[in-house]
Amino acid sequence: MSTKDEPAGPVTPGLYQLDGRTLVSVRLTRSAEDPSRFRAVALAVLRDNHRVTLSSISTAAYGDDRESALEACMGRVKERLDKKGVTPSHRSSRRPEASL
Repeated sequence: MSTKDEPAGPVTPGLYQLDGRTLVSVRLTRSAEDPSRFRAVALAVLRDNHRVTLSSISTAAYGDDRESALEACMGRVKERLDKKGVTPSHRSSRRPEASL
């Protein structure tokens, strides 16, 4: 989904491909005050089929238009992912094998 496909409502959710292995769920909102400003917040990130936890406080970004707010938000997400790295969870290895 690109930013041009979005409805023009006050709150717009969307999924954005950050790179070949990362999908980001973002909420875009527009302020009702003049001048109108946009706010983009990354809600969740899926990288290599693993969920990466993000703080919405650290990923909130603002801009004069949708594109600038979204770009700033994606820059913060990239920054967080580079610092954090992704450690896959090995839940299946902790579970005992099922037996009858």
